[in-house]
Amino acid sequence: MYTSISVVSLALLGLAHAGGPIPQNINVKRATQTLKVDTTKPTDAFNVPADFVGFGIESAFLNNFHNAFSANLVSSLRKRMSVPPVVRVGGTSGDRFVFDPAQKEAKTCIGLPDGGKDCQQNSEAIYRLGPSFCEGYKAFPDARMSIQAPMQESPTPLNNTLAFVRCAWDARGGDANKVAAVALGNEPNFYKGTTAADYAKEALRVQKAVIDELGLKGDGRKFFEVANTASNDNAKFGVADVLNAGINKNKLSNSAADHYYQISRKHDWTDDEMQKLMLSHRAITERLQTRYGASIAKSREAGLPFVMSETAAVLGGAPLTFMSGFGYGLWAVDFGLACMARGVSRVANLAGRPVAGRVFWVPDETGGAKNPGPQVRAPYPAAIFLADFVGKTPGAVKELDLGVKDHPYLSAYAMYDAQQGGKLGRVALVNMRLYNGTRTPGDKRGVETFRVPVPQGVQSVKVRRLHADHGAAAMGFDFGGREHNVTWAGQQWSYSVDQGKGHGKVVEDEVKVQDGVAAVNVPDSEAVIVFMKKCH
Repeated sequence: MYTSISVVSLALLGLAHAGGPIPQNINVKRATQTLKVDTTKPTDAFNVPADFVGFGIESAFLNNFHNAFSANLVSSLRKRMSVPPVVRVGGTSGDRFVFDPAQKEAKTCIGLPDGGKDCQQNSEAIYRLGPSFCEGYKAFPDARMSIQAPMQESPTPLNNTLAFVRCAWDARGGDANKVAAVALGNEPNFYKGTTAADYAKEALRVQKAVIDELGLKGDGRKFFEVANTASNDNAKFGVADVLNAGINKNKLSNSAADHYYQISRKHDWTDDEMQKLMLSHRAITERLQTRYGASIAKSREAGLPFVMSETAAVLGGAPLTFMSGFGYGLWAVDFGLACMARGVSRVANLAGRPVAGRVFWVPDETGGAKNPGPQVRAPYPAAIFLADFVGKTPGAVKELDLGVKDHPYLSAYAMYDAQQGGKLGRVALVNMRLYNGTRTPGDKRGVETFRVPVPQGVQSVKVRRLHADHGAAAMGFDFGGREHNVTWAGQQWSYSVDQGKGHGKVVEDEVKVQDGVAAVNVPDSEAVIVFMKKCH
């Protein structure tokens, strides 16, 4: 069964124009688009795993996140989910670990390329670890964690790799329910002189050694995440190549992983650039298709969940106001939804390392003045938004076709409720037209009105909003103060106010249904979820 959805766009257009005047009081009437939308689950909807939303931490800095603040933020996400979220612990540093069972210190930086001095900033740093480092794997009791087996040196020194994996495994209690996977290396398409076939062969050797070391038996051996390839467009090989090389010929992989960064290289970092490169549904979906489409399809063909295990809008080099603000949060919402609708099984949102600006939160003060902390950053509520869209009874999702060529900054997604016989349960609406509330004399904030069809018998809908008064420029309360607040349904998360536990009462709109349709307004730089029944 299907019905129609109309998108009516009546807006005051006030986008930032670098070097030019800001339009004032311009009424823009955009065309109305009508499309067919199933009110029950269509055959081409993708089932969404309950643990779709997760976080990612750079291996060498795990212990910086072993504190109550970070645990509270992970627990805040867990409360919105029916299963524990996955915290991916991995990265370049995790491939370079040297494990020394006699070392008293948790970690010591023992090597930097090119005479560098700042281990925190340099992803190429080599760390010697002592057993106390593995205390970090006792963090996050409300989550499952991954363990990365160091593999960059070829051939892999198995004694070193197995000693580290054993240390981390024991810290998680040797409990497979608390460990999501053992990841076989990181970004092997950057390994010097390594082909996809070389990586697959070596990964299978390491896999067998880990199975023997941990005493895994039967289906308990299906415990390995493979590939974790780098996001570069010109990388030597990708996930599809690794699978074609036979890495899962023994059927012991439980996932194939890739990394995703929307923007790399140097840019001017203006609002115009943010709109064009980041806050653009067209840019997101085009990159997903051209760079990742083949790997997603190959993983599905192989029966393996495809995971985006390391993701962010910006790889690096941008000011915090560009890569750590609410613009990143809006990107994370649309990116997560777009991944859902293309069959991606999980997305790990970056917590990263203390000095990294492209993160959902900064765990402590070690980032210094360049990246002050501890702080919750503006993107964090995006994870809660995504978890609430998945819901505690996950169903199936389908992207609604708004015509990306005509509406490059708008997107819509339908979630079909498994417990309600596949009926339409929720609709996510994203308006990524850039609004910057910090500009002088100030942008005019436009609004899009979406006419959303509802299942028969629904008389009103509940609307919850991901909102910031400053729009894409908001930095969150901890960084920018009250004017920079970012809220999801009236609630927010802060280090200085609630230590990451969240506070505030739920705020939602009720919209009456007329002739089977609910008219929902979505201001520029905002995202909403429309609930077809009483919210949880």
